[in-house]
Amino acid sequence: MYTPMASTTPTLIRCIDHVVIHTQEPERVFALFRDVFNLPIVWPITDYGMFISGGVRSGNMNIEIGRFAGLGLSETRLYGLAFAPSEPTWQMVNGLVTRGILHTPPVTMHYEGTMQAKATLTVLRDLLDGPLKTPLWLGRRWGGDNRIGRALSAFSTWMADTTIGWKAFAKQLGDSMVFMCEYKIDRYEERLAELTADWQRLRGGGPFGITGIAGVALEISTTAACWGRLLDRPDLDASSIHSFSMGPPLRFHPGQRNRLIGFDFCVADLELTTRKLEQKGWLLAKSKERATVAPDRVEGLTIAFCEARPS
Repeated sequence: MYTPMASTTPTLIRCIDHVVIHTQEPERVFALFRDVFNLPIVWPITDYGMFISGGVRSGNMNIEIGRFAGLGLSETRLYGLAFAPSEPTWQMVNGLVTRGILHTPPVTMHYEGTMQAKATLTVLRDLLDGPLKTPLWLGRRWGGDNRIGRALSAFSTWMADTTIGWKAFAKQLGDSMVFMCEYKIDRYEERLAELTADWQRLRGGGPFGITGIAGVALEISTTAACWGRLLDRPDLDASSIHSFSMGPPLRFHPGQRNRLIGFDFCVADLELTTRKLEQKGWLLAKSKERATVAPDRVEGLTIAFCEARPS
């Protein structure tokens, strides 16, 4: 039985680190964000063998565009949500156990390319439909920082560094993914801050005046209780907004499924941005608060603009 966390218990999540867009055409979709929205590159499109990935920065959140080998999703879609933990991975894992959140053993990935990086990923279950198809879901009984958890983590990390392991992982991928992501990159936060500052100074937010991400939207029908445990929000329901200590909030919407919907860009001048969208033939709908882009203009994605200050 879940017991709400005491007010002195630190939250598990510091912020949304990034969203993941899966596509069969990563170079083309990456070019949309790089060239049309004029967002700065955090890491370029790189072929890592079993997956292709590139990342851009939108002020207060990264957007990753990629393709996993073997993942049978034909359309371009918002596929993953990555959280930055407030504590190191194994302390965070203990927090997942306390809150009754099912999770995989942490897996550490090494990325060789333009940006040398090490990322430890812990995938979470029961938040979105179509999760990872793995038998290694840990919880109260087997989870936590113990010998079993450490051994499974070491084995999973070793497997992820082999071609056979990657192929096995690809077969387990579902329709969505929510995960914790702890990076080991020299001066990572400072580099992101410098990149954002240079982007705003030199490009002024690009042609649409983007200043950041206003929020990431989700539809939920049956997973509100699990989200509430993860976010320490026993009051959370399908119409809640949840803010973090930094970065964009999560905006929940009631529906028939549990899925990621899309995200809103913050802009400096919504009226000006709306006119530009109209001139390009991109505008689907508009109001005083929001301008929604026609999905067929942005590879089928759900993207809107609003006039708000990014967190």
